[in-house]
Amino acid sequence: MHSDRIVRQTPRHVSHAGQIVFLLSLCLYVTTAGGSMATDIMTYEVTKSIVERGSVAMSYDVFGMEAHRGVDGRYYAPYGIGHALYSVPFYLAGATAERLTGLDVGKADAVRKASLVVGSAVAAAASVWLTFWFAWRLFGAIRPAILSALSLGFATMLWPYSKFGFSAPLALLCVLAGVYGVWVGARHARMGMLVAGGVGIGCALLVRHELVLTAVPVTIWLALEYRSKWRQFFQSTALVAAPIVTALLVTAYYNAVRFGNPIDTGYLRDETAGLGSIWIGAWGFLVSPGGSVFLYSPLLIVGAVAMTEFSRVDRRTAILFGGLVLTLFCFYASLFHWEGERSYGPRYLLPILPFLCLPLGAWFARPGGEFRRRAAIAGLICGAVVQVPGVLLDFSKVGHTPEVGYRSIEARRWEWDSAALVLNTHAAMRAVPLNARYLSGAAARPDVKAAEGLARDFSSQFAFSLDLWWMYLFHLRIMSAPAALVLAGIPLGLAAACAHRLRRLSIADG
Repeated sequence: MHSDRIVRQTPRHVSHAGQIVFLLSLCLYVTTAGGSMATDIMTYEVTKSIVERGSVAMSYDVFGMEAHRGVDGRYYAPYGIGHALYSVPFYLAGATAERLTGLDVGKADAVRKASLVVGSAVAAAASVWLTFWFAWRLFGAIRPAILSALSLGFATMLWPYSKFGFSAPLALLCVLAGVYGVWVGARHARMGMLVAGGVGIGCALLVRHELVLTAVPVTIWLALEYRSKWRQFFQSTALVAAPIVTALLVTAYYNAVRFGNPIDTGYLRDETAGLGSIWIGAWGFLVSPGGSVFLYSPLLIVGAVAMTEFSRVDRRTAILFGGLVLTLFCFYASLFHWEGERSYGPRYLLPILPFLCLPLGAWFARPGGEFRRRAAIAGLICGAVVQVPGVLLDFSKVGHTPEVGYRSIEARRWEWDSAALVLNTHAAMRAVPLNARYLSGAAARPDVKAAEGLARDFSSQFAFSLDLWWMYLFHLRIMSAPAALVLAGIPLGLAAACAHRLRRLSIADG
């Protein structure tokens, strides 16, 4: 592999390319950001409580579930503490913006909620950046690194989820950081990177408890990598394991304080979090209209094929990637709510996406592989097109409008006319020309209804709007159409400049 010849000192132009990849991704994610918290409102409540009350208890029973009542009578989110802690600086930024500008949008805390969503965009952009570095270390060239990274960023489900409050982008980042750290640490004898890899997996555990399972294929890979060098294997494993064990102890203490049981995260008494048939879940992940990972990220079909060729180049790393994919696929397939419910594709599977995109670098890098490169580019374009309906509209609300009516879980999973891709596509075909008429002045903007009760976002007030933050400001009459378009055009123009720069760097690299 090219990675065996890469020295620790990184060429300046490669570092520059990585920075441009991050900036390009962040600019596009910011341009297409919305403001919906989707169903992760509990994370927001925990973050708010940490900042304002120094507590991890929620201020009220968010979903009306007795399973979330702790031993002290207060209510706690069943999630790990990691996402809430990560969101603290974004909450503080939103609170500061509210205080300095006096901006009143929707409910009193709408700006703070929207600020937390920015955290997903940052985590997604960081994942794209880290994928660039992983691909560069694997293949030793800028072009395959750029294309592999952008494939993850804009031809998979990561793009829609970069604009919502779910923990999925952060979970993806933590798993990717953990695997990358361990891989670099073992391949290049860098002890610090092994510890960093353990920190990544430990943070993944703090975000979503089940992600500690990624330690299993990582450990198996370390054994394969060191072969009979058992002393080095145990030393490296200990360095990786130390942060993971620390995260396990933190989680056990966190559970014991909240629910009186070190292994009870809040899900043990939650009947909605049970196990189902792994065969139904696996079939759903493969072919269902509502949850097929290949339907909502068709590029991964090409990635799975590329994995076979990649295995002939670096068999052990292919085993690592395949083991991670298989481990998480099987675990989430065994859940009753395997698709994540009210999701644009199977959001639980986001952490496996980089490991099916990285093998594409073998096709981009191999001389004389014109057919392969064209197939990968075609998959990239097709994947990006599939993400657009999920980016333009809030997928968690499109299927619950009066026009659509109630659709059962089974219908949303297995029936085409109830699948998120179909509903969002139809809704986008109506919303895009309608909002273009609003922006051009050809149609009067509708009156915005005030939020009532526990309305958590813009789902009811802005059912007619595209889920884009600058469109919200336009519909709220905070700014004119030209001002909104200019505001959106600033990050979009910067993204275009970044794309041009990346193209030049790719050509210069040969």
